[in-house]
Amino acid sequence: MEDLLKVSNIVNNVVLNLNTRDYLNFKCINQTTYKTRLGEESDYKYFSRKLRQIGLKEDTQEAVEDNQLIDDTSHDVSLLNIYQELPTFTRKNYLTIFKTYYRVFDPYCQKLSNNKLTDFFPSPYDRDPLQQSKILQNIIRYNKSNSNAYEYYNKVVVNFEILKEIFINSCLNEMEINFSSNNYEIVGNFMHILLTFNEQNVAIDFFNSKIEFPTVSVGSSKDTDGDQETSDLNEEGLQQMFKPLKDFLNEWIGIIDHLFHEDYPMAINFYETFLQQSLLPLINELLKGPNDPEIFVERFPLVYKVLIQEFCDELVFSNNGSMAIESSTATEKEVAFRKKIFDLLNVYLEPNVLEYLDQSNIQFEKNVLRQFSNFQMEQRNKTETERMNISAENSARDLQKDELKDGDKNTFLDSFTKVFGITNKASKSEQMNDNLSNLINNSLRNIKNLINLELCLSIIRQTQDRIDVFLQFKTAEKLNTIVNEKCEDIFTITIKCLNEYHVKPAYEKAISLLQSYDINELPIVDDAAEGNENNNRQSLEPLINFSELINTSDIILQMISIFYRNELVTKKIINPETESKKNVWQSGLLQEKKNFESTVDNFVADGLNIGINKLVDQINHVFTTVQVPSDYFPAPDNRAIEIKPTQCCREIVTILNNHCFLLNGATDKGTIDVYQQEIGKRFFNVLVEHIKKQIISTQGAIILICDMNQYFDFFNEKLRQKSIIPYFQALKNVSNLYLIDGKDSKDLGKLIGDLNKFQGIFSQEEIYELVQRRQDWTLVKRDVEKVMYGLGLKDCTIM
Repeated sequence: MEDLLKVSNIVNNVVLNLNTRDYLNFKCINQTTYKTRLGEESDYKYFSRKLRQIGLKEDTQEAVEDNQLIDDTSHDVSLLNIYQELPTFTRKNYLTIFKTYYRVFDPYCQKLSNNKLTDFFPSPYDRDPLQQSKILQNIIRYNKSNSNAYEYYNKVVVNFEILKEIFINSCLNEMEINFSSNNYEIVGNFMHILLTFNEQNVAIDFFNSKIEFPTVSVGSSKDTDGDQETSDLNEEGLQQMFKPLKDFLNEWIGIIDHLFHEDYPMAINFYETFLQQSLLPLINELLKGPNDPEIFVERFPLVYKVLIQEFCDELVFSNNGSMAIESSTATEKEVAFRKKIFDLLNVYLEPNVLEYLDQSNIQFEKNVLRQFSNFQMEQRNKTETERMNISAENSARDLQKDELKDGDKNTFLDSFTKVFGITNKASKSEQMNDNLSNLINNSLRNIKNLINLELCLSIIRQTQDRIDVFLQFKTAEKLNTIVNEKCEDIFTITIKCLNEYHVKPAYEKAISLLQSYDINELPIVDDAAEGNENNNRQSLEPLINFSELINTSDIILQMISIFYRNELVTKKIINPETESKKNVWQSGLLQEKKNFESTVDNFVADGLNIGINKLVDQINHVFTTVQVPSDYFPAPDNRAIEIKPTQCCREIVTILNNHCFLLNGATDKGTIDVYQQEIGKRFFNVLVEHIKKQIISTQGAIILICDMNQYFDFFNEKLRQKSIIPYFQALKNVSNLYLIDGKDSKDLGKLIGDLNKFQGIFSQEEIYELVQRRQDWTLVKRDVEKVMYGLGLKDCTIM
């Protein structure tokens, strides 16, 4: 044994594992070994390690000269404050520091080691549980310095746990007594004791044992019946239903602030448990009880609004609930607290929000389609009623043939009667034809009613209302992207339904009706003539109504564009910069919007093309039925020719005037220009072909020139489409070729070769073909060709 004590490493390891008493005894008994093998360095290692084990930090800076060692007899330290008074040690004072801790705590560790638990606390603290809890914590902290003597250390720990359990049970008993008496401040003090002992589970279990979460069912509310209609579910009724839960929540949040103060974050946990236990079952019953998606969609926005109002906005503020919030002012803390509970509530409402967004779009589309279907049914019923009324009028006409009045609301009967030449003695067959014509006329007159602008506006407003409801869910940050997508979807649905179920069917029917009517059977009246304005409008009503249909659809397109800009872009549902970079096919909304515009453009083009075709048919009809050969080839002995445009020309100009301005105010200028230019070009081609069918004398050329001047004046002065004026200027110049006397045939040939005179519109061959319509062509042909080609037929020799 003596040999072992001669080895320094062994001696050092032995003494480091001795308890304090044994270390001091070893030092006294083995002074020689201490001085030769251990020394002051061993003391420093031994005691500084113990000080570090109880949480003290070594101050490595050199102490100032006047910093004397602590005099433990005069330094005022106790079981409660010693760790605050002596938080550090140095190389010079470590023994004194440890001696002070040893003197304060070793007697209590000895008591615990010997299991002497009665009268454990000193008399000043025997009735102060909070001070007792701090003393116990300080003792068990000091006992860590005994860990190198495991047996002693373990006895202290075991008996300390027994004492601690006795102490906590006594605290719980006091808590029970005071909680039943609503002495929440006292209970809060004991809660603080439990929490300082890290007995959070005990504190939470005690708190939870006192809570009985209420249950409220839909049927239990006198203001809200579970089987009631959605319209009966109102904000006041929901507030009454939620009031018991709101009162319960506010009461217990106040209790939590008394019990837990800002020691442990309990309010938010309690709020979450309340949501799970009390609020969510009621919400699920309220929303899904009827098991009807439409009721769910109708109820949820109101339920959501009242939930946020009652359980976020009007919830009492909790200091405990805001303890983890770093804010400088009380107002900021309250705002942050409400934001926290708002986010938590939305976490639990998120499944309902997502279901609402999905179901809402489905129900919205069904509702829009139902409205359009109802409108179409009304239109069919209206058509059927008109059919029956016409049939009744037809029957009444057999009995009262002479009782028709000039002021009849439907003046089309007179128009069709004039066209078909029906008299009061018309046969049954003729009356049936008249009946059919009247029915067609009613259909044409109602083209403009195929699109209900008020209904379209109502649908767009409903879309706006639905989007506004959606946007209230954007306050939950997690749902921002989804809400934006659903807002886009709802607008996409609106555009799709407007296009496919309202505008497109309207145009299809309108196109069909336009194709079915015969414009040649309508009267041609000059709108400048007195009393003919109404008749003129009646004769063009089908096309006028189609132009009004164009105007209506253009208004709808403008409403969609305005809505897109004001609602989706302004409210940041769509980022215009990001959206502008997308391909049309990458955005369902842009694609549907483009499809709608294309649908309208295509139908407008088709309808206007039909209108132009009908116009051309009517012009050809007038040329065929009104233009007579003597107009341009009068009898040689006719000396009473009146120099003015022909009847045919005047009627054609009237027709052109009636048609060319139909679109004014109904659509954009670009479309109007294209429409008028197309009419001008088509009419030019018809007019050229018509001239090629005439025989024109020198005397008749004067009348032809009058007609061409009339046409030119219309396009130049009234229509003012610069691109087509050269066509009719060229025709004016062509008409002058017929005025040249046959004796000047060579001059005629020279004029035919001067292509600049004809604006580049006609080639020499086309002018040559037109000149062949001269009445004296056979006489002037040889001279003309000789000038044009440099030789005549007689100049050719057969070899």
